[in-house]
Amino acid sequence: MSAFHKWYNARLAARPLLTNCVTTAFLFGTGDAVAQTLSPDPALNGRYDYVRTARMCFHGGVVFAPVVSQWYKLISSRIVIPGRPMLEALARMTVDQTVWAPFGLASFYVSMGVLQLHSWDQIKEELRTKWWRTMIGNYAVWPAVQFVNFRLIPLDYRLMFVNIISIGWNAFLSWFSATNIEQSMESIEKAEHRLEELEAKLEKRR
Repeated sequence: MSAFHKWYNARLAARPLLTNCVTTAFLFGTGDAVAQTLSPDPALNGRYDYVRTARMCFHGGVVFAPVVSQWYKLISSRIVIPGRPMLEALARMTVDQTVWAPFGLASFYVSMGVLQLHSWDQIKEELRTKWWRTMIGNYAVWPAVQFVNFRLIPLDYRLMFVNIISIGWNAFLSWFSATNIEQSMESIEKAEHRLEELEAKLEKRR
């Protein structure tokens, strides 16, 4: 870990943007690999969709990383509350979650749609059916993560911190964006039904 830390610091100092883009692309791809492993697409008959992973890598490295690295610099320089670190972190998190989060999730669906050569009408339908549901999931996870990020993590490492936490989140995004809304809701309902059955069995054993 020490050797990797030194290597990463050296790359970050020499080529910060390139380093952020490459590491983000890799970790976005990792999230998709997790999603495909845990929830393979039945239409592929067990085959791995490398093109889907490539799309996630592209979005992470070309769209997400350059924008977010500059965004973190912007809010860190503009939102400064001397002597009030907790309030400062809370203010930065609030701005991040009210400004960047809605835009960032919309850009994800637009990016995935463009890379799949979808029409604008198809992309708008994806946004209409999935964006708000994804935002609900976002607010269940990211406010707490970003508060820790802005409070404890140095500026140069904030994107990496988010990327590591994002492996699970990107797995969800990749799965949700690759599944039509009817299939997504059916999967959620099946999971809820299985949970209810398990709870009923536990109740009987008591």
